[in-house]
Amino acid sequence: MRLARTGREAQLYLDLVSCECGGLGLTARSEAVRFEDGTAGRRYAARCEACGRERELVFRVPAIAQDGPGRDRVVYGLGERASELLDPAQWLWVAERYAAAVPPEIDLLSDKDRITARGWLMAAVAAIGEVEKFQGRDGIPPEAFWTGPGRAWYEREPYAFQTGRLTDLRRGYERRLRALRDEKPARMSRARIARVAGENRIRRAWAERYNIDDEEWVEGGATGVNRRSPTGEQKAELTRALREAAGQDVVTGLSLADPLAGLAAFRQLIGEVESRWAHDIAGRDLRIALARAACHGWLVAAGMSDDGWRDQLWNDQVWQAPRAAVPEAATVWEMVRTARAAVAGVDSGRGFRE
Repeated sequence: MRLARTGREAQLYLDLVSCECGGLGLTARSEAVRFEDGTAGRRYAARCEACGRERELVFRVPAIAQDGPGRDRVVYGLGERASELLDPAQWLWVAERYAAAVPPEIDLLSDKDRITARGWLMAAVAAIGEVEKFQGRDGIPPEAFWTGPGRAWYEREPYAFQTGRLTDLRRGYERRLRALRDEKPARMSRARIARVAGENRIRRAWAERYNIDDEEWVEGGATGVNRRSPTGEQKAELTRALREAAGQDVVTGLSLADPLAGLAAFRQLIGEVESRWAHDIAGRDLRIALARAACHGWLVAAGMSDDGWRDQLWNDQVWQAPRAAVPEAATVWEMVRTARAAVAGVDSGRGFRE
């Protein structure tokens, strides 16, 4: 029997693992059990709401309850022990779904909705923490994935599970959570009101173009007979449009007005090359050399020096680089675009991420 470290983790598993009929979600009654060897356990039983089939799941549980504090923190499992119920891809999917449920403009939320949004972001932060418990030296190893969809996601986007990307994702969720814990602003600025209106226009035009009535995209497309969900490509199109309107890089979502963000995007390019061509050493080294050459050529052409931020760039610590020493944002992003074009050019005209 697999270990359910907390009741919260067990319930999440019940929500995600489907019945034989495909029905999801199970509101189950539970009771403590004891296995023949004396190990403590818990049995969950309920009737599937979709087909009426009786379902029963039994887990081992810690000898001492580990649910921990729940008011200001969501806990799925204390300590560094990785989950036995959900693999890294499932945890990452959970984190992204919770974060996506939080409206981007928190200033518009009522007090009640802010409390709900805080709970969702706490769950997102906790879920990313569970992904990180599977980490090896360079990220999540392939053997950590045991579900079919999880292995497929890793093979398709191994960079999504690298240490740097997971850290950036968690820090982003934590920043949003801190903002929600602050006192609610009295009014939105005119600039923000205009930006929200512009984003809403983009969303409406996109939904009308593809006849979409449900933005929540799931692996495999729409589910249910009446839902019209976007495909992955359509969802990506909306993301790019919203990022462009917000003055963000369409590939990473990082701010085009921030020079450190540009350096971070360059590092992400290097990281993705290292991941995508991990089994093709020559191809990997060629692409990295081209990206480095683009960076060096940019410095030479502009008559600049990287003395003040070279170590942070190549040691993956770009957010710690002194801003005063880094060139202006527009110049840095010009270098990023040049490096991307150089890497993409290796593949006979096929784009790289864009």
